[in-house]
Amino acid sequence: MTKKIILFLSYKIGLFVTSFLILHSCSAKDPNSDGSWMVSLLGLISPAVESQTTVEEPGLKPASLYSVDSVSPSVVMENSSFTIEGKNLENVTAKQMFGEWIFKLLKFTEVTNTKITVYVTFCSDKPFQIVPSGSQSGNQQISIPCLGTFRYMPRSLSFLLGMSITPVAPNFSENSLKVLKSLGEVEFVSESNFPEGIYLDKNSGEIKGIPTETTGNEYRFYPIRAELKSNPTLKLQSQVKMIVLTEEEKLNRTCRAFVETSTCRGPSPYRCSNSNICYTNQFACEMDLECGFTE
Repeated sequence: MTKKIILFLSYKIGLFVTSFLILHSCSAKDPNSDGSWMVSLLGLISPAVESQTTVEEPGLKPASLYSVDSVSPSVVMENSSFTIEGKNLENVTAKQMFGEWIFKLLKFTEVTNTKITVYVTFCSDKPFQIVPSGSQSGNQQISIPCLGTFRYMPRSLSFLLGMSITPVAPNFSENSLKVLKSLGEVEFVSESNFPEGIYLDKNSGEIKGIPTETTGNEYRFYPIRAELKSNPTLKLQSQVKMIVLTEEEKLNRTCRAFVETSTCRGPSPYRCSNSNICYTNQFACEMDLECGFTE
């Protein structure tokens, strides 16, 4: 870009000098020309000056006059949408409104002159900061907390009947639990009853206890949510997959290496008694919901 400007200026200076010599020569022959040759020179230069004042940065839109009046809801969720209302919003980009890199976590799904619908693909470790107008002065940013997700690890929980459970704690993405707790007291709730003897700690979200009943030799799903006591509609949701087995049921689900047979071929195939499928390796056997255990 700089090289182009230098070449352009060199061209103009050359044109100026050449024109000066020609016009000066003509004016010397014509005594009535007065200062008209100087006016002609100014005419050659003035268009270049005007063109420089109208050059705009490529890719930028004229959004200096936009303003944000409101954002709803005041707390946003991962994988959900929120709305921004204001004036002259149709030419605003996510980068202009949210900043240099945060805009990559968001997507404008609907834009009008007075409203923008924003979809949140991922929550950062800090609240979203919205630049409320295109003005360079008096711009106090609007802070919007964002709640991510949580889950239990491992996702498939296997327990033995009558054996004490090592507490299983929830894992939250980024600082979602901290943000939720900053809004009020948080409570963990299971939407369906766990097997007898297993319970959910309402304060920590940990799964604890000593199971006294099985799940019938099958995995069951239990939805869990972390919600504000003062506003249960503000919540994060997850689920756990759980099985409680007797010793015999676990034995039938244990993966073992077998010698090659007519139905199970390959080097050291694996099987469990609970399934009639042959697995080429131990990991594949462990991942099958019909098996899942090792010796």
